[in-house]
Amino acid sequence: MNKIAIFGKKGSIAKYDLTTNKPIWVGDLPSGQIPYIIGQYQNYVIVFSGKWFGSKMVHCFAEDSGKILWSHYQEVIHSSMIPFVPHTLDNHMYYLASSKEIAKMSWDTGRFIFRKRFKKSIFNQYSVVIISDEVFLISQKDALKVDKNTGDVEPFPELADKLNLKDISATLGEGVSFMSSIYQTHPQASDGGTYAGDAGGGGDWYEWGLCFIW
Repeated sequence: MNKIAIFGKKGSIAKYDLTTNKPIWVGDLPSGQIPYIIGQYQNYVIVFSGKWFGSKMVHCFAEDSGKILWSHYQEVIHSSMIPFVPHTLDNHMYYLASSKEIAKMSWDTGRFIFRKRFKKSIFNQYSVVIISDEVFLISQKDALKVDKNTGDVEPFPELADKLNLKDISATLGEGVSFMSSIYQTHPQASDGGTYAGDAGGGGDWYEWGLCFIW
């Protein structure tokens, strides 16, 4: 079995075959963008990138082909004050875009279905959880059900009746992978390189050979 990993350097990522010493594909990033974190959900490769004293971006590539599916500036997707934690249902991601906004975006196209504000008290913090095929916002005080088509929310007291919500400190529903919380450790800009093994990073990748020196 060939040894394959995804590597990132300024301006690009490449899925690289270390056995043959050749890239399988190379994906370009916008000029000056440096990849810092690479994660994967199914066939979607998520790349977090940024510039020195510049903008941060999030990109999505197809792992099998290297095709760029979409790119967004971080502030378009979510507030920098909270981590980007997507939950997946039917090839769409649901996540908190801010402490009081629920968002839905297509994994395949990056198109936003909605980014909808909801009412919350200043001390009430919600998290997204998918149970079966329904989307909820849960806090230690109450639970809200999210309309998957519009993003509208309504109280869902049935969940509070079954659980003592004030004792709930974490949740795990469906459609979540470990990479969903990786943004919480998103580092600041540096000149370091990035890599992701077994899943998998243009630039001239043939010049790198087996050295991989940054």
